[in-house]
Amino acid sequence: MRATHIERHRWRRAVGSAAAIMLVASASACSGTDSTEALEQELAEVTAERDALALQSEERAERRDKGLAILTEIVSILDDPESFGTEQEVADLLATHATEDAVMDDEVFGAVNYRDGFYNTLYSDAMDAEIDVYETWISDDGSQGGVLWMWHGTNAEGNPFELAGVSITTHDEDGMITHEYVTYPHDDEYVIVAAFGAGT
Repeated sequence: MRATHIERHRWRRAVGSAAAIMLVASASACSGTDSTEALEQELAEVTAERDALALQSEERAERRDKGLAILTEIVSILDDPESFGTEQEVADLLATHATEDAVMDDEVFGAVNYRDGFYNTLYSDAMDAEIDVYETWISDDGSQGGVLWMWHGTNAEGNPFELAGVSITTHDEDGMITHEYVTYPHDDEYVIVAAFGAGT
């Protein structure tokens, strides 16, 4: 996984410092000075910092992998929800990729429990809808992700509709979704009419 610019800088600084200290220690030993113990202590501290940075980088990469796997699983369910069971079973399965208190916060329709948000989006009010995912991404540290999607189908009034949007997800240390913010490149009235009125 890619390290951030700050991580790369700190890594190079730690490694460079360790090399410099070893050179000075070697020179000091040859000249018979009494500074070897102090230099060895400083070298130990720099080495510890380097090891801590390496561990932190590994943890960030693991968190990113977990978050990406979660988003990938969600996309696989949305690609063919019927193969995963009934409407209730699909909503339950989607919810297993989020924490128990996770929230889906829609900028037009408001915030609800994550499971309920997916159920409402796909099935509620006699809606027959699908979500096509076109792109997913996740931050280097795995704390945030994103999904570009198209929500389409037949709305609550029986009219065809199609809405594009983006979801920004927040992930915990295990990659589970804790919050999802849903936004649209349309004004609120357009979204409401699409989902509950004349459609698009």
